[in-house]
Amino acid sequence: MKALTLMLSMAIVVGLAGLGSAQTSTDLSHEATKMNSLATSQGDGKVIGKTSGDFSSFLGSDANAVVTGLRNGTPITLTRNTTRPSTTTGGLPVTTTNATVITPPTGPMGHGNVYISLALAKQQLSQMGINEPTPQQLQAALTGGTIAQTNGSGATATTTTTITKLPGILTMRSEKMGWGKIAQELGTKLGPVMSGMKNANHSLTSGTAMSANGHSGASAGGATQKSASGVVSGGGKAQVSLGHGQMGSRGSGSGIVTASGRSAGSHAYGRGSGVVTGAGHGAASGGGVGSQGGGNNGAGHGKGHGK
Repeated sequence: MKALTLMLSMAIVVGLAGLGSAQTSTDLSHEATKMNSLATSQGDGKVIGKTSGDFSSFLGSDANAVVTGLRNGTPITLTRNTTRPSTTTGGLPVTTTNATVITPPTGPMGHGNVYISLALAKQQLSQMGINEPTPQQLQAALTGGTIAQTNGSGATATTTTTITKLPGILTMRSEKMGWGKIAQELGTKLGPVMSGMKNANHSLTSGTAMSANGHSGASAGGATQKSASGVVSGGGKAQVSLGHGQMGSRGSGSGIVTASGRSAGSHAYGRGSGVVTGAGHGAASGGGVGSQGGGNNGAGHGKGHGK
């Protein structure tokens, strides 16, 4: 009876684990689709930039090239310069350039799948103690190959070399393997991958919201009220207007007034006063800086006495 109860308990645990893994895979697929949608609305460049930034500590200066290559399914060429002492006495050091070409077997990939691929590669290599891979190590993680790691250094130290064969994340993906199965084969987890992608999507979405309400400096076409103070001498009130611009900003203001009179100048849909001396008409502009408004005739009134 106890044995049967234990077996049932184990079956329930395994079943729940399977359900949890399936749910994680579903959630990850949702986040991947969301990232693709954000690329459609905000442009490929912005999402590529975000992904490159998230993996810059892992890929270094190659981040943008790797992300772009995976996105387009084009060969990625990574180069490294190696300098060695001259083989001749008194000779100059010799520098050679080594190129590693990573050809994605998947062809073009969606932004979400690019993010997942790099997140899994980062996990797998970090488990091997590799946090900043060489081009050859990255190639092995993505398309398959071997990585040799030597432990021990010094003349009297015992050194050992470990050869690890990697199946290649992109190679498995090209064979129609799901991300959950790939993570299982690699001995990694999808939870951290989903968390990173979710944060990336949130950051991209928040960036859009900031632009929409003007906090990031970009205008989304909504009406915005702005005003600034000018200089007043006499009885006038000074508020330098940003005008009624193309994006719907509206304001009003007065310029410098020293006597009574009326000014007529170019103004961007608002009221303003020019510089008036005496009882004549001024010709100064009271328009907002850099605005292109709907009215060209500004009217301003000043209160004061000319001498």
